[in-house]
Order: sequence, then structure tokens, then C-alpha cells
Amino acid sequence: MPENDQVTTVVMRGRMLHKLPVRAGQFLQWRFLDGPGFMRAHPYSLSAAPDGRTLRITAAHLGDGSARLAKLSPGTRVLFEGPYGRLHEGVRTRHKVLLMASGIGITPMRALLEELNQRPGDVTLIYRASSEQDRILLDELTNLAGHRQARLFIVTGHRSTHRSSWLPEHAAHLGDVEALRELVPDVANHDVFICGSPGWMDAAEQAVLGSGVPPERVHIERFSF
Repeated sequence: MPENDQVTTVVMRGRMLHKLPVRAGQFLQWRFLDGPGFMRAHPYSLSAAPDGRTLRITAAHLGDGSARLAKLSPGTRVLFEGPYGRLHEGVRTRHKVLLMASGIGITPMRALLEELNQRPGDVTLIYRASSEQDRILLDELTNLAGHRQARLFIVTGHRSTHRSSWLPEHAAHLGDVEALRELVPDVANHDVFICGSPGWMDAAEQAVLGSGVPPERVHIERFSF
């Protein structure tokens, strides 16, 4: 299923999936048996909480392997290994959680938003996208945030070229820590999960640490997007 012309969602069904010890936020190594190149595995995070019947991924077309997802036929067999990664509720230490994502890094955060045990107001999601066209899963995020009574902030715009920042260019006059505390005043009392492009994650991590979050409560998944 296309999310836009550069991002595809794939839903897989199988037997005994309820016995797979995978959590929302984690990734697996996937091989789709659709022809030449199937021997190469690709790491994709789940973009929906596992329900015991299906597994869902959402991937950007950043290489030949990912672009092939848009051409998969129903019934294509899939091999996978995993799960891997520490972006899951098992590393959580606080009631309050901040999820920060940029680009395709929104996929594990969308799954976490769905699965995390939470009271109203416990979870905040900040999602940065370069443009309105680049925002994916937005209806799902909005509906989940409303249903789970979580806070959702969409930050749209290209990154600043003048300094390393998690903020877009139009907000470059704000300090990174200042802006984060404006959105999440009590961020120091949160666990923080971060996923996105490498430079953006570095800037987001520094803002989070500068806001008083201890390093052991900052959970990061690093891929090459």
C-alpha cells in the first residue's frame, strides 16, 4: 500500500505470529522472496503494534531493495530474523514518555504510540517532516493520539542550514532546549525515544540531555536513512 510515491506499507500474515517475542518499536531483518536480490536482508521497524496475526512495516524507497516493496504481489513469501532493537516498552523507567521522530523514523514511534501502556497525557509525540508531502501515517497518528489521549506535535519544514538543530529553518531563532521545553515543560521527568536521520537524532539527543534528561533514559535507534 503506498503512503506516497516514496513510501510503501506492507502487511504480512502468517501462522504462529502470536509466539514471536516482538514488541512495538523493534525491527526485524526482512527478505522478500520476489526474485533476484532476495538474499539480501533489510532492517525495517514495525509500523504498527504486533497483534499476533499480522506484522506491518512502512519503508522509504531509499534503495533498490526498499523500492521493490511497491511492486510486491499479494502472497509473496517472506523470511525474517529478529526481533532486534531497544526501542520498546521494556526499557521504560517512567510513566511519562516523549517520542521524537523525523522522516521515516516515525514508523517505530507510531507503533509505540499504539502499544505503550499510558494514562491520559503520559505520552507526547513530536514528529518532524521536511514538508507536508513528506508527512506519512498522519491520519493514523492523529487518531491514535486522540484515542490514547496523547499529545501530538507536527513540526514541518526543512532543517536549518546554519547550525545543527532538531528544529526546522523557520524556528531557527529558537534555542533547541528552549523549544523542547516549550512543547514539553516537564521533559526532564520523561523517558525519551528518538529515531530519525543521523544528524537530526544527534541534535535531538543534545536538546534532550540539555533539558535535564539523564542519558540512561534516552533510548535511540540508529539507522542510515
